[in-house]
Amino acid sequence: MNDEWIYIQIASWMASLVFAYIGYRLGLRSQKIQALREYVAEMVKDKYPSLFSEMNRNTEFLDNYLDFPYAHFEFPELDRLYNRGLEGFMKRHHKDLFLTVDSFRTNILPKFKELYSLKMESVKKVFDIWSSYLRKSLPEEDLSRGDIIKHVAEDLLTTMNPYNVLPLLLNGTDEEIRNKIEGCIRDRTSHIYREKAESQFAYVISRRQSEIINFDEVSQSLIEKAKPEIANLIDVYKELKKQNDLEVKEKLLPLLQKYISNPV
Repeated sequence: MNDEWIYIQIASWMASLVFAYIGYRLGLRSQKIQALREYVAEMVKDKYPSLFSEMNRNTEFLDNYLDFPYAHFEFPELDRLYNRGLEGFMKRHHKDLFLTVDSFRTNILPKFKELYSLKMESVKKVFDIWSSYLRKSLPEEDLSRGDIIKHVAEDLLTTMNPYNVLPLLLNGTDEEIRNKIEGCIRDRTSHIYREKAESQFAYVISRRQSEIINFDEVSQSLIEKAKPEIANLIDVYKELKKQNDLEVKEKLLPLLQKYISNPV
């Protein structure tokens, strides 16, 4: 009887030890899980909102590109993520987001850089084409003082200039383009004619310019000569926008919002 009681006591003591050990291990596991949750939540809070803002901002720039083709697309937060090796964190804890971000970085990001480079190249080509045409088409007296032709071409393609027509070319609003080209040429050449008449005869000066320069022909010729370069730029833009809508608007941004709200 005593032996049986001793056995029961030993078994009870052993069971207590086992349960205590299991409880200890479970406690450690719970602490580790809690610490991991806090770590993930802190990392998401620190990194994901800025990445969301960056992707959303560049998407808005792209949406409005035809009206403002001077946006410089930059992705410092995305670069920082990879430069610091934080893509590994995303891959471990939010794999679907990682796959979407990595696909964007590999397949779409280079096309943003391509669009920017193509715009710069296209503007330069149009500038050269227009300068060459204007030198042959405008009257010799319009070229007599300073490089007026260069200034006209620059005005028509410079960002912060009232005569800038690049957004109009991208949107195909030919009538507005013609008006701006005529206004620019008149403005840049008016002093030449003004010196040939008294200032009070402004109507005579304006008429004189119209008699010498066929503004309709010049403007339409400039538009037609720019169209091949502009068409190429628009094609590249449309393809990029289509891919960005699919990968960023429909996938990446919603996933970032999801994990910002629920990190774990």
